[in-house]
Amino acid sequence: MGNMYNISSLTYQPSSNMDWFTKAIFGGKLIEKGKITPVIGIKESTMLNLIDLTGNILQPDGSDCSWTPNQVTRLSEKEMKIKTYKINLEQCIDDLERKRTVWMLSPGARNQELPANLEDATMTILAAELSSEIEAKIFKGDSSADANDFDGVIKVLTDSTQAVKIAGVALTKENVLAEIEKVFSAVPEDVLAIGLQEGSLNIYVSYATLLKVKMALGGIFGSNVVVSPNFTVEGDVVRYMGVEVVPVKGLTDDAMIAADARNFLVGTDLVNDLEEIRIGQKAAPEDNKIFIDGRLRLGFAIPFEDEVVFYSSDN
Repeated sequence: MGNMYNISSLTYQPSSNMDWFTKAIFGGKLIEKGKITPVIGIKESTMLNLIDLTGNILQPDGSDCSWTPNQVTRLSEKEMKIKTYKINLEQCIDDLERKRTVWMLSPGARNQELPANLEDATMTILAAELSSEIEAKIFKGDSSADANDFDGVIKVLTDSTQAVKIAGVALTKENVLAEIEKVFSAVPEDVLAIGLQEGSLNIYVSYATLLKVKMALGGIFGSNVVVSPNFTVEGDVVRYMGVEVVPVKGLTDDAMIAADARNFLVGTDLVNDLEEIRIGQKAAPEDNKIFIDGRLRLGFAIPFEDEVVFYSSDN
């Protein structure tokens, strides 16, 4: 097995790190499908300066030559706090080989989904798992619990005095459809109009909540029967009034969030030479193990908190 997995001379250099970190950060469902917006090249905590239109441009003309200027823009100077994360892994080569085999033989898997080379296959699997962890951290990251973490969606909205907050209840199959309607109805009109037009507005829920939605929508005559005209189900995608209900990791089962994907920003630095991933084989007598060492930077911010609807039983 040691000869089969000979990686003693292999080190992922910055030139090839880009592929690995890009796959880890952007390969997840949220970013890959445009459900959250990445900001590239953020090396340290920084202020994000954003501009948004508000108010009305048109006003009645009283034919009196009066001049009444309107303020039609607003600025947001939001700090994005960047935290550095490291990857320190050690794994038995036999375990990695078994994991690769299980991955390739899992239901629906295709052999071409993993590189034939065992080293590259290992990095692909790790990138997928890291992507899942990043998605969960985006929602449940909490610097008050761990000073080395950035604040995620729940923490930011819990502390916000501007977000639209709805006092929630325990979500069940019987009430979840009505509670989603409450969230949708609370979205500010301007956000709703643009979000529906651009397809960027989403209602984020936990995976358990999405299952309750699907069960509530399932008719007694078959899995494809939908009992509510306001909901549509296309494959695994559920929409309410055209707004996708997006399942995410890290969100509690009694919480829902309506937001434009362009208002959820994830900061990362993919161009820093310090961000490198190394994979190597340990020296004898532990040459049946490999080590993986790496680091990356991540942060999160919501520029316009008043445009987000936060439903939670803690509100």
